[in-house]
Amino acid sequence: MFFWRHIPLLRFLIPFIGGIFCADLFLTSIFWVQIITALSLLLSIGIHFYLRKSIHKRLQLAGSFIILLLFFFLGILLTNARKDNTYTSHFSKISDVEYMVARVLEAPQEKEKSVSCLVEISWVNQATKNYKTQGKAQVYLSKDSASLSLHYGDYIIIKGQLNEIAASSNPFQFDFKRYYAATNIYHNGYFTSERWRATGGNKVNPIYALGYTWQRALQKIFNHYFTDESVRGVAEAIVFGYKDELNDDWLEAFSKTGTIHVLAVSGLHVGIIYTLLSYLLMLGSSKGRSRVIKSIVILLSLFLYCLVTGFSPSVSRAAIMFATVIVAKAFQRKTNLYNTLSFACFILLLLNPLNIYNVGFQFSFLAVIGIVLYTDYFKRIWRSSTKIGDKVMTLLCVSLAAQLTTFPLGLYYFHQFPNYFILSNLLVIPCISIVLYLGVFMVICTFIYQPVAQFLADLAEVYIRFIVQVASYIQELPYAFFENVHITFSQMLTVYVFLIALMVALVHKWWQGFGIALIAAMGFMAIDYNYQYSLHKNEFIAFDVKKEVLLGFRDNDRLTVIASKGAYTSDAVYDYTLKPYLINNRVSICVVIPMEMLKAKASYGNLHSLGNGFVWFDNKSYFLTDAYKGYLKKEIEVNNLVVGTHKSDAFLKFVKIHVLYDTAILMDKRNSERIEKQIDIKGNKTNSPN
Repeated sequence: MFFWRHIPLLRFLIPFIGGIFCADLFLTSIFWVQIITALSLLLSIGIHFYLRKSIHKRLQLAGSFIILLLFFFLGILLTNARKDNTYTSHFSKISDVEYMVARVLEAPQEKEKSVSCLVEISWVNQATKNYKTQGKAQVYLSKDSASLSLHYGDYIIIKGQLNEIAASSNPFQFDFKRYYAATNIYHNGYFTSERWRATGGNKVNPIYALGYTWQRALQKIFNHYFTDESVRGVAEAIVFGYKDELNDDWLEAFSKTGTIHVLAVSGLHVGIIYTLLSYLLMLGSSKGRSRVIKSIVILLSLFLYCLVTGFSPSVSRAAIMFATVIVAKAFQRKTNLYNTLSFACFILLLLNPLNIYNVGFQFSFLAVIGIVLYTDYFKRIWRSSTKIGDKVMTLLCVSLAAQLTTFPLGLYYFHQFPNYFILSNLLVIPCISIVLYLGVFMVICTFIYQPVAQFLADLAEVYIRFIVQVASYIQELPYAFFENVHITFSQMLTVYVFLIALMVALVHKWWQGFGIALIAAMGFMAIDYNYQYSLHKNEFIAFDVKKEVLLGFRDNDRLTVIASKGAYTSDAVYDYTLKPYLINNRVSICVVIPMEMLKAKASYGNLHSLGNGFVWFDNKSYFLTDAYKGYLKKEIEVNNLVVGTHKSDAFLKFVKIHVLYDTAILMDKRNSERIEKQIDIKGNKTNSPN
């Protein structure tokens, strides 16, 4: 009861988040949700005023339940209200569109062959009619001088229609449709220079426009003082959250050593800025009106810093928490960190309920929860009698606490764990603070005395190279990280139950917690056994790769892959198509066979090549058209006809006549229309004259 009594916002936050997750279940009955929400609100108000006159325990309980129900349905309403595609005015509701008028919502991003723009569709034209619409889309414009000159707020005219973002066509592959839906984007499209043009109009939010202007100004300053692009990329990421110039190899080193969080502007960075401003303004020694004025200055400074960094969920969460603490101290009020954290979460979800699906949002709040819950407990165990030792132990305890509450989510999403995260954070985080301070003073000195700014940039480069060297060295150590680790969503939940129960048992001497932790551990093993058992089977999988052939034949934990040359030589195909399948099916042995090798007879485990494109697996025969050389001389019969993309229509017609098959499998769905004109997908054995 003590816990709940001091964190009232958490009681409302939990059902509110539950409503967000359940929003899709009520899409077709939103009218009744509105009715129930209105009734819950009226009942809550009525019970509140009645309880002021008479205390009735059962009525109190009913009132509490109704309030929780109110927040649950409020989460549903706000989430569905946020989704643009639920409105009749969404641009996707209009067919046969000739052109669209769109406004650029963010600073365009330059890609290798295109310019990426997040746009809002304001108007669409259908024949002679114009319709005012709403809805966001991700468009890609061919890279040229016109697209590179676009800015935030510019209006453009697009000729043609947008495409609905397709769901992933391969098992366990990253689902872009779901990812974009969580950001309220459901359509995308690529447009050449002939299919779009700028109108010359511009409409901006002045606050956001100021943020983009300052960010471009900072990029110019960093371009001037940092000549090495890789070093500049790290400096920009640390100081103001710009990540487009990060070196991929360096990024991987940070990821595998558990220090990737330092490259994302978060609570660490906001805390450093707050500490710097508090010291410069002498906030600690101020009282009365002076303290209030200085607090307002710090609040405005934190807001402007958030503005420059783009209001990411992690930095917004940190800014709201610090703002709450600053205001409370200015008016000499006590704060509860749990309540402050709940308040920050509530505000961000009220502004945008879809934030709950943002991975950065999830990691940010879990990390802070871990720091608040566990740091003091760890510091009581590991104490130091010296001031420096205490600083080191505090840093170690914070790193361990944050990692403890984020590693299950990291395993679930990214399937890896940095084993030396304590060592890497101990060496990197102090340097990050120095680089951020140097970066801030470098920007200030640019307008005062540039030689000093150059000196600070050179000094920051030394620290950045040291940080990268540390991360790279730790990455190469034996057993530096576990990778390709797979846990299910249910297993992730049992890990959190285990951690929470164990910590409550240790801190509050609640011995039942050990029993709950034991049950959670047994549940984890039971789920793992059941999942592992479900994988004990043979499976054929046809991966969808553009203009390529990629076939998988799984025999329990062994996967034999047949791949065309373009597929087996591509790192992207392995990373984004094959690797997710290997991890989620816990494959321990993977053998890749170039399709050219199918011309000879050979055996690869349970897969047998019969020569010239014919294979046998799990008592079924397969004929791969792209692996066949020559022409069929007699009629043959197979179970599965695997149709690639490199054979002519004439050959496919010939195959349809001379090959009897149960099912046709198309390797490239993008060419399905052409192939389906020649091949009967459902098989042709029933149509055989024999």
